[in-house]
Amino acid sequence: MNLSRRQFNQRIGALAAIAVCSRQSLGFAENRLRLGLNTWSLRALSQQEAIPIIIQTMKQARLQDCQILFTHVEPAKFDPVFPVGVFNPPKSSPTPQQIEQQKATEAALTNWRLSVPMSYFEDIRSTFEKQGLRIKSYSLRFGSSEAEIDRLFLMAKALGADSIVNRLPATLTNTVAAAAEKHQMIVCLHFSDLNELHKQLAASQYFRMDPDIGDLTKAKIDALQFVQTNYLSMYSFDLKDAVPGGSSVPFGEGAAHMKEVLQFLKEKQAPITAYVDCDYAGTGRSPKEVEKCASYAKSIID
Repeated sequence: MNLSRRQFNQRIGALAAIAVCSRQSLGFAENRLRLGLNTWSLRALSQQEAIPIIIQTMKQARLQDCQILFTHVEPAKFDPVFPVGVFNPPKSSPTPQQIEQQKATEAALTNWRLSVPMSYFEDIRSTFEKQGLRIKSYSLRFGSSEAEIDRLFLMAKALGADSIVNRLPATLTNTVAAAAEKHQMIVCLHFSDLNELHKQLAASQYFRMDPDIGDLTKAKIDALQFVQTNYLSMYSFDLKDAVPGGSSVPFGEGAAHMKEVLQFLKEKQAPITAYVDCDYAGTGRSPKEVEKCASYAKSIID
């Protein structure tokens, strides 16, 4: 979020106009604010152990929907060699050996994606649905080819998801936009650059923003103002609390205006999913912390 407060205030107004097609006309709206679990809250769980614990956690926290993280779906042998992505940016530059190893891992992942039967994902979906739960969104990592990106949408559909989410590289904007049109599936965008976000939202009627109100707060951006200005372009968001310029904190202890954001979206009857995202110290594999965070959110909107 490399913007001054003045620049931020000048630019966010333009983003609301991007929602040229309502979600109602596209058939995605549920006409109310929903709570779900971002399984990043249980990020320390390996793929082999994750699904039963995620289901247990959702039931204990009384959350019907989840946004499932790719490391909880794709086999562990394809996990990144070094930290990547919006969730956990690298703290230092990778070594040449790590880069080569990562390339080999990504090539193997591509081969797996292009060959794995859809029944693999359908079985995961069935496991959740038998418990009355739903995978609503798939937090994936994009491939590079049209064929692989097409398969990612098919995987998400097989999981039962109505959307995919991640930061979208600018070079893939048009390719992913075409795939979204083909599959009629929402693509939720993480972002760190508002100018790039503006361009990407304009690329497809299926593109929506997926802000993280905790990360906005860390960047010293007023999360409530951002949501009030841009909620028509949102399909979901990460519900996280944080200290301005600092780190994540337990729900209700930071400055992300969690209560006000949830109350605003409830009053607007916004068809948006707020995904409980616990990533403060002591989280990563704790159902109790998820339950605590979900309880806090539910006390506001129930």
